Amino acid sequence: MDQFDVYKRNWNKYSRVIREGLISPLDENYIWLGKKMNYRTNPPFLASVVKVDSSLWEKIQEIQVDIERIDSRHEFFHPIYFHVTLSEFGWKDQVDYNKVKQKMEDILLDFSPFNLEIKGLNCFERIIYAQVFDRNKVLQSIYYRMLEEFPFLEKRFPAYIPHISIVRITSEEAKDVIDRVEQKHREVNIGEMSVDNIQIVSVKPYLSVGRITTEDKILLSD
Repeated sequence: MDQFDVYKRNWNKYSRVIREGLISPLDENYIWLGKKMNYRTNPPFLASVVKVDSSLWEKIQEIQVDIERIDSRHEFFHPIYFHVTLSEFGWKDQVDYNKVKQKMEDILLDFSPFNLEIKGLNCFERIIYAQVFDRNKVLQSIYYRMLEEFPFLEKRFPAYIPHISIVRITSEEAKDVIDRVEQKHREVNIGEMSVDNIQIVSVKPYLSVGRITTEDKILLSD
């Protein structure tokens, strides 16, 4: 049995115990690939995100397995936390949550459901991510509307690059790892997903490999 078979077996077993209600998918003690998820003591962080459709998880996981073959010391994002970040508002205990929610609801009244295409890999200095293509630039439009309401966001995201983080690199530069990933994964067409809601989430300890809890789901109107 190769590593990917083991990976799928572990994931299928984990999915089954969630479906049967034996554990919560947010249980701090669950094991993924035999490793406990990282858990730190930072306070929750408030953000807005688009959750990645579960139909796309397997192809992203195949990329993670390929990277794990190269070096298992990196931090791998769990599929239930795959997301596209729109904004990071700050520490939850320092943010007026009701004000954030109301402004987000007002902004999103002007937007309808839209599609995203997930294709290929790219990287920041320490993050490998799946690229997100938004043909009609809806995410970008939402982001710039948010900048009008929350000017401080520009300091956090001077340039908005929609992406799905899949691995945090701990031992070397992300680009060096991508260069060693199989060509079929570097250019993989992961698929398309329809977006009909934006979620406000709290993150502990931080958005990249943190534990994400949905606070509110704001639906987009047709």
